[in-house]
This record gives sequence, structure tokens and C-alpha cells, in this order.
Amino acid sequence: MAKRKLSHQQKRRITKAQQSINLDDENTHQGLIISHHGGEVEVQPASQGHSNIHCKLRTNLGAIVCGDQVYYRQENHDPSIIAIKPRLNLLQRLDGFGQLKAVAANVSQLIICLSIEPEPNLFLLDQYLLSAEQQQIEVLIVLNKIDLVDNNNSDPFDLKKIYSPMNYRVIHTSIKNNLNIDTLQQLCVKHTNVISGVSGVGKSSITKAILPETEIPIGEISEMNREGKHTTRTSRLYHLPLGGNLIDTPGVRGFNPIFDDSIPIASGFREINALAQNCRFSNCQHTHEPRCAVVNAVNSGEINKNRYENYLKLLQESEK
Repeated sequence: MAKRKLSHQQKRRITKAQQSINLDDENTHQGLIISHHGGEVEVQPASQGHSNIHCKLRTNLGAIVCGDQVYYRQENHDPSIIAIKPRLNLLQRLDGFGQLKAVAANVSQLIICLSIEPEPNLFLLDQYLLSAEQQQIEVLIVLNKIDLVDNNNSDPFDLKKIYSPMNYRVIHTSIKNNLNIDTLQQLCVKHTNVISGVSGVGKSSITKAILPETEIPIGEISEMNREGKHTTRTSRLYHLPLGGNLIDTPGVRGFNPIFDDSIPIASGFREINALAQNCRFSNCQHTHEPRCAVVNAVNSGEINKNRYENYLKLLQESEK
């Protein structure tokens, strides 16, 4: 059953309830959502030295997900969440009914996992990048299974050529050869990370590499892509050994990017957004307008043609 959407009246009631919280009340505490299962959540208290507790959920708070900072009350040994602190961002996906479903909150880095096999879908990659730009989430592009290509091929699929000039970090990894795993771990420090990518790119292996000391269920090996099947059914936030967090959830790993209709598509394409100020018209869509700096840059080769075509596709979809 799809989650029902909150009405404006319910949202106002939630906001009013959160604003009325008495932080001086000895029974009111702050914490971090570690996992969500059924009608309860596991909370890590903000006060150091306290063990995680399980809290009940109130029905009028909306979706609560891993990464949420919350207030809870602990009375009569029956703690319950009473409010969600304002979020920096919220990753969402469409469920089977076409309804938005929240999957992770307060994310600071999206790890987009690609691989040599299956070959990267750059249109999907640009969708992820657009979603991350709109929500002000940093991005790390990982090309996994690099051991499957010739050593002389230093830039398979031209990922570094296309995305590095826009200040996106692109690294090549190989679980088999333990290539750049230390680098990957270091790049996750100080971030709340999530990993996403299509089936078969090695998300399970990458997750295990980032959390080497953590028992994460891995199912049987797929004969098609030789990757362990990730069997996680419950979302969970893990603390990384070098610092930072990793939110592991099936909803994040395979989510279809959701876009904010109130933000122009061009703002999610760094190279287009940078040149837009040079266009003749302030409302230029960068399609056919005269003296468009973006179109001129495409024609001169300054902007990658495939990236521009992906921009046009997303622009057309947003106008439907």
C-alpha cells in the first residue's frame, strides 16, 4: 500500500508541534535514527555513553528514515519520537504505485557505482548528478571492475574526460585486485554516504569494502555477473571506521532519481549553469535561442555533446 501524502493541515500541525518542544524538559532528548523496522526505530542518543534505544513512532510525523535527527521522550520506559529536526535534504524514490517514498535523510555524499560490465548508462548517471546537485549533495563516481579492461586503457568510457573538468571525482576500483579501496574509504570520511547504481555493478562488494569489520548479509553468487546478492531488507546507518557514516538501504541502492520541478534542469548541469549567465536572454532554455552561450559551447566542443543531449531529454521530460 502506498504511503498517504500529508495534507497541508497535517504539515502545519507537525511544524507547530516541533516548535513547541521544551528542550529543558528532562524527559526530552535528541538522537540519530540508525535503523527503521516496522513501527519502531533504533535511535542513537546524542549524549555520549548511552546505548541505542528503540522508540515507537507517532502517526502524525510523516516518514522517518535513517539519517534523521530527532527528538524523543523517554517516560515510563516507553520512549517515542516526538519530532524530526529540520533536514538538510531527503533522498526519495518512486514506489510501485508511483508514490514518493523517503529512503534517507541528511546525506552529504552520493556514491554512484558504475562498472565495466554492465556498461555504464551515462543518461542515468546524469540523472543521479542532477538529483544530487538539486539537493546539494556531493558526488563520488566509482567505476568498478576495472580489472576487466586492458591496463593501457586509462579512461574507460571517457568518464574522467567528461566529468573531471566539472570537478566531479572519478575513481577506478577493483575488489579483486584491491585497487583504490583505501582511497575509496578515505573519500567517505566526514560524510554521510549512500551508494547507488544498477544491478550487477558491485554495490554489495563496495559496501563490504567500505565496512570491512561489519557483518553485512551477502547472498548467493549470481552466475550472470559473479557478484554476491545483497540481502539487506532493513535500512541501517553504519558508522565508518575512519569517520563518517554509510546508510545502507535497498531503496537507496536502486532508487530512480527524483527531481525538484521548482529548480531549473540547467542548474543541475554544472557546465551549462556556468555558461548560462553569458546567454542573451535571462530565461534562455539553451535549445534554439539566438546568442545562446551554451549552444555555442556545444558547437565548439567545449560542452560534451552527449551531456547536452541528456540535458535536452531531461528538459523535455520536465515539461510533460
